[in-house]
Amino acid sequence: MPQLLDRRTGPYARHLLAGSGYVLGGFDCPPDAARWHEPNWIGERPHVVLPSTAVRIGAGTAPDEVRTVNEVVVYDRDTTYRRGLVSAEGDRCTFVAVGDELADALGLETGAGVRHVPCASESYLRVHRARAALRRSDPDLLAADEAVLAVLGHTARRLRPLRRAGRADRAAAAVAVDAVKGLLAGDPTRVWTLAELGAAVHYSPYFLARTFHRHTGYPIARYRRLLCLRQSLPRVLRTGADLSRIAAEHGFSSHSHYTRAFRAAFGCTPSQARGAQVPIT
Repeated sequence: MPQLLDRRTGPYARHLLAGSGYVLGGFDCPPDAARWHEPNWIGERPHVVLPSTAVRIGAGTAPDEVRTVNEVVVYDRDTTYRRGLVSAEGDRCTFVAVGDELADALGLETGAGVRHVPCASESYLRVHRARAALRRSDPDLLAADEAVLAVLGHTARRLRPLRRAGRADRAAAAVAVDAVKGLLAGDPTRVWTLAELGAAVHYSPYFLARTFHRHTGYPIARYRRLLCLRQSLPRVLRTGADLSRIAAEHGFSSHSHYTRAFRAAFGCTPSQARGAQVPIT
């Protein structure tokens, strides 16, 4: 299951989240570091990197090129590369070190060493929101996990278009999505992980997250959160209802956590919804 980390793995790198087949981390290398003047090794896993500063990157005989916040940079495992200083802030980025099974499913590696694709605004926002959410006292690890997997999937599709699913595949996907919806509806306050849901329907976490979103229009975490919120609404609208108790009984860690989620879903706080006398349907 996803696990929060706060582990420095070198002078400039820190691991933040162990997700479904990957590790999310941050890299912050100052402009006076020795690594600007020596070969850099990406490590034993392929990496997907979202720069926060501009940096010049090159590998093998390919020319060094400037990479900016508008690009996603993908490194094959065991790649040795060069870095050149562009920004006075050095090299700051968010990276995803991808495990073997997920890298194979995504088709991330082609032997090119280092490649890049345009970074969609949504992808950039999702990863940085996921990083920010991990610093909260009650982080939604399922939502963060889905966000990272979605960005990996988008990057992989830009690198190599995925095969269009056949009719049998679409039918099987619909059955799997329906089964997950049933699991979520049957116990919406349970804190599921993608790995648990995927195992229940024999899908990898990556393909389940992608398939569920495509079929329902919702990420799994948001679908589950809306189940809890909408089921809680009739009680919220009753005069004198104890919001702290409602929050706890519907899977939220605190009154404030519940209020934030309620406002995001309905555009008002629980107290404002009660005052507006919204009819129960």
